[in-house]
Amino acid sequence: MDTLTDFVADPWAVATPERERVAVFSDGLDLYPAAEGGLFHSTTALPDSVGELLPVGCLGRDRLYVARASGVEGQSLRSVYPNASPAERAALGAARQRLQWVRDHAFCGRCGGPTQWYEHEYTLYCAHCDHRHYPRVSPCVIVAVHDGDWLLLGRSPRHPPDLWTLIAGFIEPGESAEAAVAREVHEETGVQLADVRYHGSESWPFPHQLMLGYSARFAGGPLRRAEDELVALEWFHRDSLPRVPGDWTIAGRLIQAFSQGRA
Repeated sequence: MDTLTDFVADPWAVATPERERVAVFSDGLDLYPAAEGGLFHSTTALPDSVGELLPVGCLGRDRLYVARASGVEGQSLRSVYPNASPAERAALGAARQRLQWVRDHAFCGRCGGPTQWYEHEYTLYCAHCDHRHYPRVSPCVIVAVHDGDWLLLGRSPRHPPDLWTLIAGFIEPGESAEAAVAREVHEETGVQLADVRYHGSESWPFPHQLMLGYSARFAGGPLRRAEDELVALEWFHRDSLPRVPGDWTIAGRLIQAFSQGRA
């Protein structure tokens, strides 16, 4: 499993799977690996406290399910991701988002009635008002703002104190991704942008984001840090970057592209 295409978010993409495996999560939605050290459990060797199995997709020739087990302690996906393959990260992220979705929508947001799982349509259905709840995906933008050999990085209060990263934010209703890039950067840093270019996307299951990665050229304006969003904001030369996210993240890959002159 070396490529993202090894995971397909369709549990029935493989008619006759070689194996059926389960990603087990704790009540706090941390991953509970198998006893032998693997990321996934066999359906024949699950914890006693495991709940309902929900289909997630196919990982290679294996059908993948997710379940929650009470009374177990797991590991955060952030700690597991650096050593997992892209396909495993995609599968684990999808599994965690399925579990979060079912937990958050046990009752209908329209009428308050209980929802039912319709697995072949990936929806939670309310029989009382006939409303269907589909998995929530929240689109976000993240942008590498550069000025020649210099890259703009910020530190968030939610991150470790020595970790610097790119400016990011949610897309608002009625807004294009490119408009969100310009707005978020201006709100958090005060600067203007030019040459906004799309680089790629990444599923980010914390809890259910889709990150759209961009680069943009600095077009003017003094730095004006949004104190409610960032604890620090600075320009860094490509040859002296601080600690930044690993290249298993889209932030890390955008920063790597800049440092290699590919921004």
